[in-house]
Amino acid sequence: MKSIFLMSVFFIFISCANKLNLVSKKEVIILKKSTENKESKVSVNIFNNSTLIIKEDNIGHLYPIVESGNNIVVEYKYQEDGEEGTVDGDYSETLHFEISKNTKELCLKDDQLTGVKLLFGKHCFCRGEAGYYSVNKGKFKVVKSDKEIYFDIDFSIEEPYSKLIRVSKYLKL
Repeated sequence: MKSIFLMSVFFIFISCANKLNLVSKKEVIILKKSTENKESKVSVNIFNNSTLIIKEDNIGHLYPIVESGNNIVVEYKYQEDGEEGTVDGDYSETLHFEISKNTKELCLKDDQLTGVKLLFGKHCFCRGEAGYYSVNKGKFKVVKSDKEIYFDIDFSIEEPYSKLIRVSKYLKL
């Protein structure tokens, strides 16, 4: 585990300085240390020719809408199933972002994250915490070719508590 952490830290320091070869296919999920070791699932949806609209409901809560457009929208989902026999025990976190379909490489940091509309979602029976939140602290890197995409997102949000700290994923388009 320490070697994965050290490699992750090393990758963060060099991530925006050098070109990344998509052949590396490095994938990482880093959770906070206090996170229970539950069985989890990860899924990624890629919406080509789309746009990510972030709306606000009548009480000020954010939510994403994916509509037809000229960009690529990515939805990353981390999910833990609740104990059997519970109705509302499932837990998940999502990350949504949008990039131009012409993007080849993109590195963003902190307030620049608004450029990809990075949105964190917490979905659970946890009053006062469930919902969507704009992310404006962290590092974001994406490398895309015509047939592949790699993204690496290292982020933090003040509230609510999140299990995810960093995710990176390689996918064929």
